[in-house]
Amino acid sequence: MKFAENNNQAAEYLRKAIPLMVQHNIPPNPLNYALWYTYVSDRVPELNLQLDKTLSTYGTCPTMLSEQLFREHMIKDEINGAEDIQASLISLINNLYDDAGHTAKQTADFHSVLEESLVSLQKQEDGELSLPIDSIIHALSTHTKSISETARLFQKRMQAAQGEIQALKEELNKTRQDARVDPLTNLFNRRAFDSELAQLVGNKNSHVISSFVLIDIDHFKRFNDTYGHLMGDKVLQYVGKLLKDICQEPMLPVRYGGEEFAVLMPGTTIDAAAEIAEKVREKIQAIRIKQKKSGEIISSITASFGVSQYQHGESSEQLIERTDNALYKAKDSGRNQVQRAE
Repeated sequence: MKFAENNNQAAEYLRKAIPLMVQHNIPPNPLNYALWYTYVSDRVPELNLQLDKTLSTYGTCPTMLSEQLFREHMIKDEINGAEDIQASLISLINNLYDDAGHTAKQTADFHSVLEESLVSLQKQEDGELSLPIDSIIHALSTHTKSISETARLFQKRMQAAQGEIQALKEELNKTRQDARVDPLTNLFNRRAFDSELAQLVGNKNSHVISSFVLIDIDHFKRFNDTYGHLMGDKVLQYVGKLLKDICQEPMLPVRYGGEEFAVLMPGTTIDAAAEIAEKVREKIQAIRIKQKKSGEIISSITASFGVSQYQHGESSEQLIERTDNALYKAKDSGRNQVQRAE
């Protein structure tokens, strides 16, 4: 995106953007400034609509949404790493296809020479006139050298291609990886959660109702000891998928750590949050996993839930502590239940 404003106009946009960012507790980093500079300039109506909707929902603009909007509206024409990787892969495949075609042609030619030589040798044995033995041997030697060189070059090209493929694979993995994403469940992790919660809680001017849910899989250590860590990982992945399916935007489900999950629910009352938690609890309780070796059906998976609603003015630590206390109340009361924070 090009910015062509003169000094006076740019200064005017600055005077409008900064107070808006302060009002909504938006970190004044270059990415956010570019977003809100564009917002006050009203040059991208779709961006303004999405930012207005985000402020209405959250009372601020969470970091992850800011980054998403920046990618969609500010740099989508300038950066497209995925397409570059795809183009490299297509080019690599086309080159290998051409090399394989050349090798196949050389092999077919050599096959023809072999057949002709066999026919000539057969005629020699039958006493018929044919090519001299020396000529047959020379032709075989020449084509053998040719096919050998072609095969050597193709092998060399394949080895080089393996290196290119590995490099592309590493680049793709690097592109996909995010320090804020848990690799096992593909949910955001505690680091992302802490960042989003701190921003929402830090917005003292917002009166948006938000709720918070903590989830702990019951007796997970005992489950791992009984069935093994691979089965334990399957349970975590399944719970992660459940949360992603049920707790959709603007809710933020995360893997909080170990066997614990959490969900941040902007714009959600504690009653609604408790209903969602109960739905997730029932789904977890219904999980059935079949062991491949023994054929045993595992049906003893449950989870406990603590639910709270953000109280205006409290810190992130206070909110988490209240929710954690509700979670422990659920555990102390027999587990596999939802408890609300006081």
